[in-house]
Order: sequence, then structure tokens, then C-alpha cells
Amino acid sequence: MILKGKLIAESPIYRGNARKTLFTRDGDGTQRLVSLAGEVTGTAEALMDAFIGASRNGKNLGLLDQLWFRLYRSALPEGLITEVKCSLQETSYSKDHLFDIRMGIKLNPERWAAEANANYKMETLFRNSAFDFTMKVSDSVLARDINESRLYFLLEELMKGRFWFGAAKSKGLGRCRLDLELPFSAPKSLPPVSPKANHLMISVSFNLENPVLVGWPWGKIDPEKPAFTAMDGRQLIEAMRGIPAPIRKRLEATIGGPILSSANWKEKFTRFFPRTLAIWLMAQSNKDEDAWFLPAAAVEKLGAGKHALSPKLLARITPLADRQFPSKEAVDAAVKEALGAKANMAKRVLDVVAHERKKGQRFDPEAWVQLAAELGFDRAAGDRLEACIQDEAALTSVLSEACKKILPGLFQQVDQQIRLAQSDSWIDEEIAVREEHLHIKNLLKEGKIEEWQWLNPDYTPESVRPSTWREFLESHQRVQFRHMLNPRNLSKSIANDRNLIALVKSYRDRTRQELSQSFNTDFRAGGVFNREISKKYGKPYDTIFMRMLSWGPSAQGQGMWEIYIPGSTVKGAFRKRASQLLKTLWGDSTKTTLILNRLFGEQGSRGLVYFSDACLPDPRVSGRSWCSMDGVKMDPATGCPIEEAKADYLFAFGKDLSFNLQLDIQDLSAKDMEAFSILVHLLDDFRKGDIPLGGEKTCGFGWVKGVTNNIHWITGEPPEQDSVGRKLFGKPTNARDGIWYSLTLQGETAGEALQGTALALETKQDLGSPPRAKQGFISHSAFGGYCGVLAIAGEVLTPLCVKESGEPSFVHVPDDPSMGCINGWEPFAMTSPEADLRDPSRLYALPSKSIKGMIRHLYAIASDSCKASPDISRLNPADSLFGWVGNGPNQAIMGRLGFGFAPFENAQTAWFKVPYPYGMWHYVNGRWEMNPDRQAAVLQIAGQWRLFPHAPLAPCVTRLDAFQPDTPKAGYIKAILPGGQCRVSLRFWNLEKEELQKLLWCVALEQGLAHKMGGGRYLGFGSLRLKILPESFLTDWATRYSGKGDKDHAGQLPINLGEWINPKVIQHYPELRKALDAQRI
Repeated sequence: MILKGKLIAESPIYRGNARKTLFTRDGDGTQRLVSLAGEVTGTAEALMDAFIGASRNGKNLGLLDQLWFRLYRSALPEGLITEVKCSLQETSYSKDHLFDIRMGIKLNPERWAAEANANYKMETLFRNSAFDFTMKVSDSVLARDINESRLYFLLEELMKGRFWFGAAKSKGLGRCRLDLELPFSAPKSLPPVSPKANHLMISVSFNLENPVLVGWPWGKIDPEKPAFTAMDGRQLIEAMRGIPAPIRKRLEATIGGPILSSANWKEKFTRFFPRTLAIWLMAQSNKDEDAWFLPAAAVEKLGAGKHALSPKLLARITPLADRQFPSKEAVDAAVKEALGAKANMAKRVLDVVAHERKKGQRFDPEAWVQLAAELGFDRAAGDRLEACIQDEAALTSVLSEACKKILPGLFQQVDQQIRLAQSDSWIDEEIAVREEHLHIKNLLKEGKIEEWQWLNPDYTPESVRPSTWREFLESHQRVQFRHMLNPRNLSKSIANDRNLIALVKSYRDRTRQELSQSFNTDFRAGGVFNREISKKYGKPYDTIFMRMLSWGPSAQGQGMWEIYIPGSTVKGAFRKRASQLLKTLWGDSTKTTLILNRLFGEQGSRGLVYFSDACLPDPRVSGRSWCSMDGVKMDPATGCPIEEAKADYLFAFGKDLSFNLQLDIQDLSAKDMEAFSILVHLLDDFRKGDIPLGGEKTCGFGWVKGVTNNIHWITGEPPEQDSVGRKLFGKPTNARDGIWYSLTLQGETAGEALQGTALALETKQDLGSPPRAKQGFISHSAFGGYCGVLAIAGEVLTPLCVKESGEPSFVHVPDDPSMGCINGWEPFAMTSPEADLRDPSRLYALPSKSIKGMIRHLYAIASDSCKASPDISRLNPADSLFGWVGNGPNQAIMGRLGFGFAPFENAQTAWFKVPYPYGMWHYVNGRWEMNPDRQAAVLQIAGQWRLFPHAPLAPCVTRLDAFQPDTPKAGYIKAILPGGQCRVSLRFWNLEKEELQKLLWCVALEQGLAHKMGGGRYLGFGSLRLKILPESFLTDWATRYSGKGDKDHAGQLPINLGEWINPKVIQHYPELRKALDAQRI
């Protein structure tokens, strides 16, 4: 019996060497064909995944063998499944037979920052791709005993999607679902199932009401690379996704070759683009036309003969002679109408109808409407095009006028791609190394390297660099020379190197095309007086959301990009929290290690939990769901921005934007209950928002709240014996689902079903002090010292405006263009960087970066952090607490504070006109004075840190009723008015007592003192009072997981601010009190 079906990759799949990048190719790799191995065999038999078979030592079984044993506790009957083939369908290949690249980094547990030289990348097949699945089953073996029944339910597991293939199964890869029509019906009697077999699926969702930013590691520009290098025109054209595919293909054939000058190529494109459109429209208009007519000669003969028409009827018919009709039915209708009452004579006339087919060129209005819609042309131009449809030159002239509107946008995209040619230089380095390896392998193949050279790294072959030779030998140190020369292995190794070079080149090109799209380009200043804010001066955002290629058939023959959060990111976040938690409660003990390894796995042993990728139900994200934020480093001595240190972020935000995540656990046993209980506590932490995902954690990103909304439990153990199910849910599993007993919980019931057992404090270490690494810095490996959350309320004292990110909401262009445009800026809001996509009822907020910068500036003064940190072992107080990035590998550490965004509630706003220059205005003795002979006053503390004194708005500032610009020598801003209220949370962990004292002082200050932030601080803008609210708390880890009291507030100790405010620990205290005095406002 042969079973045929389709295997769907519900998540990306990787099959290959864990230390390599390429997906394993079939044969010698030259055709780049891929499949999922049918049988365990070959040199990698000890580690490979395959459907059936076993390694020679019997330790590695096929996945179906493993599943059969798991279900029935017996070996798969010999000869039952004789062959399995699973080849990727032709429709699921990209045009170059290369796929997605999934990358990951390892975070150092002490620093919570990237570990040098510990990143990885894998070529993964596209999500949603399909395989042709064929299984040969022996009829005779199938007929024995209950094999048919057992095979039915084994295949049903695959059909339900409870099957994984390949590497990184616990990190979101490898989930498959079989689409198959079985030739035999469901068995009437069920086969016995192992009571140890079970499966728990936990579905979790989280929205982006708290923003998330999982950064994509592509597009990092290296300023050292040349600004322009030779490029391929085809790559530039492929990125122009707004141009219809047929037009792109024609352009690629015409101007898709190498280009050396962008200006020349743009000039060519300007000429060829409208001409290509004209040729395409003419081709659409060239169609074969069918015509039916009454030949004039035949009509004349109708008046003669035995059944001649009367002269009167002939006179009626004659006007129809040689007239073209679109169909035979049209001729019939015209003849009968002409004959009138004598329509019964029509057959005599219709017998002479003639038919002919001829080439015609008639304007195709549908093709034009489609083209105009895709390119944004004015449809009304169709009349002019129809008039000259047979004249290519005239048609090109009309279309050239239409193209003028869209060419700037296309050329902006070209400029972005050219700039991105400076990005990801590490790819060039990797390609260079791989090409050198390829050269050495070709020398081996040609017999130009002897065995004595292979054994001695000092004897370098000709045309090979000594460093390359040593590196090659080191990477092949386990390979004997005779094995290296095996013709089959060597040829495949050479093919793999070539494929790898092609893969990284191709993928980098794809990422550049994606990054060059308009929606990934930021707004920058340019034009007259640098006042025009436009994407044409911009570049790709410094950090955009993670993307993967999933299979979505397109005219380009490649996958479509969609945002997602990798399963490895989710797993890493959960493991980090578990490690911190257990090392806090149990210490760095054997018990801690065993539980972590059981839950998350270790080298050579897969973890208990399979984490899926977190994906959106609909991968198409509206432009309104994207927000941007700028991060500009300020010079602490001047208070001015350092433009070279500017970074911008494009992130997803919104309560309607929800990610779905799934956790799968197989074969839970009673001995796993302790480890599983830890997972339950982690899910509860995730519900509370205590497990951050992605990057920029210290700036408010990633602290999402996950809701468990569905639990599905199946077990082979009958309800009365299901001890594991009772421990999990406290109730029996009754429903029958095939061979399984099942239980499904949804909504709030699912969220409350799992309860973790109490965790006791077992460690003897002092939790009153934060853990320290060997290098001396405070570590993130566990919790200690002071941890908790500050709930902070902010009140605006003088008009405050942190400028919105992206383009200005209002732009006025004066009659005289030499004056430059005038911009009107709204306050920062959680909204799109594009003005046209902003919601009128936008949510104003203080950006987390601005709040963090304001508090860090004060903390640096209060801790006298005047000296720069030379290395990670000698951090100044501010760098130690807020985070630091130095030079060299492993010279970065994440801060121990997490600042959120601060949204306003019903804020009142007004427009203000702020003239410049304004340095002649001075606030002296409680009033503003203008003195043109004096420069702007600068208040500095210790000659290192500038602060802006509090003052009412200067007289030169004018309040406006609306955006009403009258001069370019002023700035126009809308500000939050005094009385505006905002809320923000500040998480902190592993603080020493003095650090917390300084932090609390820098946040709450003292009576009569206030903060300043935003623009126009010199002129009185930006005064802000912060208040620490009663719901702030310190965390008591000894009782947090004890199971006592209210679960949502367990372990929370109130903060008595009066006991913590201690001016004695504040450096430069008198100067700070004077500079922050807000009583005058």
C-alpha cells in the first residue's frame, strides 16, 4: 500500500549540522533540492532526524519509530513501513532554491548582554511550505494483529500537528502537519495506549499595549566601507514592489545588469520606464478579434435563385452587407430586426454569414485601470492613451508625464539600497573566508596538497595565506586526510561552500530590498536651511522589528516577509527568568541546574517544553500599528544633542495587535511535577509582565503581559488512573478523543487552572546584597539586594513638549521657497511616524528614552560619576546602574532599571511660537531681562553637568490659537499645558541600599524641587514634578512564591519614602537643590 499526502511546515524547519548554516541538500547539492530524510542512514546517522530506521548502535531511532514506541510501548513492527519519501514541492521553492536565515545570539547571564562569538545562523525552510509525502506500507504486516489500528492513530498524530522534524524543536522550529486521506476508516476498537503517553498544549497570547522591539540584526551600516560599490540593477528593480511584476521583468531584462554610476542608471530608468509601460500597454491591446459579417457579393445573390428574397426584403438587408459583428448571435439579431415581420426568412440570410479572425489593436481600458491603480497614476489619462495606442513614441510621451510623480519615490528607494551596500560587512568577511576554504578544497581535489602538509600547519600550500591554512586545519582537525579526499564527500563539501556563499549573498540582497522600502525608512532633515523633514534624506531605522520569510506565492517566486518573535527569544526569556528565580531561592546548586536542564534542555538533551514562535494571526500589519521613537544622546556639559549618537526605533504598538504563542509538553510524569511547577510560576510571572521579550528592556520595551487562553490535555491513562492530570487540574480527564482521554479549558478557566506549588527559600546566601560577578560588577544572574517597582505620577508645571518622532504633523511652505519650509511639531505620541497615518485622537506620552536620560543625568551628578568607565570591571556609579557599552568584546552590560513610557490622561495642549536666536534673554532675580550683549546663561555643576533652572515662560514666547506661522525665524510647537497628568512605572532590581536611596531622591526629589525635560528648557518650558505613588513596592523573594496571601500582590513590601530619602548620600547636594528649585514657578 502506498499512502500519498502533503506535509505542511507549520513552522520553519532546519535540517543540518548544528555547527553549520546550510539546510542539508539532496545528492551532491548542486541542484539545491531539499527533502526530509526518509531513513536513518549515512555518516550522520547518530544525530540525524529521519522518519524511519535506526542507527547501527540502535541509539538513534526514526521519528515514527519513536512515536510508535511512545504511544504503544512496543517497537514499530519490522517491515510495516518500508519507505518514506518527503520532498519539498516545486511550488515551495524560491526562484534560487535558497531559503530564510534564522539568526540568534547568546546572552551572557552575568551581563545580560550579547556574548562575543556565540551567535548562530541557520537556513530554514519557509513557514507554510509543503512537501510531497509518500509512505510505503506492507499490506501483509499491516493485516497482522492490530497494526492497522495502531498505524491509523500514529498517522493521526501527524495529522493533528503533534509532530516535529529537525533541529531546534524547542525553539520554535520543526512543527509539521500531515494532510492525508487514509485508505482505511477509523477502527471500531481502539488499540491500547501507553499510560505514560500524554501531551499538554498551552496557548498564550499577548497584545502590544506595552510595546515590544525584537531587533532584526540586518542593515547595520559600516561607515568605513565605500559609499558606492558596483551593484546589480536587477536587485534595485526587484525592490520596487509597487511596480507590477510584468513591468519589473521587462525592466530587469533591459537595465538589470551591473551599474557603476547611480546617476547614469537613474537617467536610463527615467527613459526606459515609461517606454516599457508603453510597450506593455500596446501588447495588452494587441489581441485577436473575431468578426462575423454578411459578404456584399453573397447578399446580392440572395435576390436570385429558386428561393430569392423580394426586392423589398433585399433592400432591408443590403445596409448590413460587410458590416462587422462581434458574434454570430449579433448578426442573427440584426438580420431579424431588419426583416421585421418576415423574420422567418432569416435562415436564408444567415446561411451566407462569414467569419474571420484578425489581429487588432484596441486600447484595453481594464489593463490601464489596473496599471494606474498600482502605480498611482491619474486614470483620466486613459483617453489620451487610447488616442495614441498605436504610436509608441506618443504613448511614451504621455506616460513620461505621469511617471514624473512617482520617480522621486522610486529613486529614494534606489538611494537607500545604494547606501545599504555599506551594511553588514561581516557577510563580506565570511564570504572571503569561505572562498579561501573553497580554494583549498579545489587544491585538494586537484592533488596539489600532500598529506605531510595536512599534518603540519607550518607548511602552507602555494597561493594560500598562512592564517587561512591554519584556520582551515583547525576547523577540520577531526577529519583524516584520506577521508578529506573522498571524491563524493569532497565534491559535496565544495558544493556546500558555493551554496553557502550564494545563500548569504542572496539573503543580504533580500534584506536590503526590505529595508529600503519606504515604511522602513526614517525621516531626516535636509533641504533649505535643513528644515525639510523627509524620507528622501533618511535611512533605514537603526532598529526595526524581527522578520522572517514565510511561504506566500508571489510573482517574484519568493516568500513574503512577516514580523514575528522567535521561539528562541521566548525560550531564552523564560530560561533567564527561571535561572534568576531559582538561583535566588535555591542558590547556584545542583538542584537548580537539574531543574533548568529538565525544563529547557542542555547539550545532547532536549528540554521538556517546546516553545513556538510568537506570530500574529494576520501577518499583514497596518501602517498605523507602527510607532517610532528617537534616542538622542545629550552632551551633559552643554545640554545639546550629539547628532552622531542619534538612534531611532520602529516598533509595533497597540492593544489590537496580538501575538499567539504555544507551549507543548509531551509525556509529563510525576517526577516532572517539580519542574512543571516552576513553569507554572513562570507563566504567572509572564501574566504579570515580569518576563521581558526582545531588546531595549531598560527603555520600556518587551514587558508584555501574557494571557493563558487555552489548555488542551490528552493522556492515554483512563480518568480514574490519571494521576498526572489530577495533579495538574485537580479534576479527571473524561472526554474521549480517539485513543486519548482529553480535557480542554478556555478563557479565564484556562488562566486559573494551573497552580504552582509553593517555593521555599533554601539558599543560605544573603539576599540583602546583590550578586557580583568575578570581574566585580553587579550581576544579573540572580536577584538580590533591593528589587521592586516604582509607580510614578507626573504633573506638568510649565508647558512641556518632547517633539514627536518622524515627520512634523504640520508643514507650511512660504511663497518664497528660498526661505525654506516651516514645521509645526506635536508632542510625542504613540503613533505612526508618518503624519497621514496618525490618529487624530493620539495618545500623548513621554518617551521612555527621555525619562531615562533625565533621571540618569541627575543620578550622574548625585553619584559624582564624572570619570568615564575604563572597562567593565571599573564602572562609574551611573554606568553601573543604567548600563554601559564599551569598546571590545564582552564590554557591555545591561542596566538594572527598566523605564516605561508615560502616557498622559486627557492632556490639554496649546501652540507656542518660540523665536530664535533667544540667547539674549536671561532670567535674573525672578524676572526675564533682554540683554543683546550677553550670551545665554549656563548653569553647570562641577563644570561637568548643565542644568536648566526653572522659570516661567520667557516674554519672547507667544501662545497661539493654532499653527499659524508668520516667520521662519521661530519654532512652532504644541505643548502639554500645566496640570497635565501622566503615569510611568520604573522597575529596578539588584540595587544596593545607597543606589536605591540615590535613585529615589533623583525621582521624587524634595518639596519645592522639580525636573526639566523636552525642548525650550532655557525659555521656561518643560518643568515637571514626579511623585512616587503608594502602590510602589519592594519585592520580598522569600514570600513572593510562597503561595500565601493574594497571588497578585504576594511578596510586595510598601516603600516608606521618608525612610529612604537621605540627602547625605547625594553628591553636590546644595548645588542640586539650588538648580532644581521650582518655587519660582
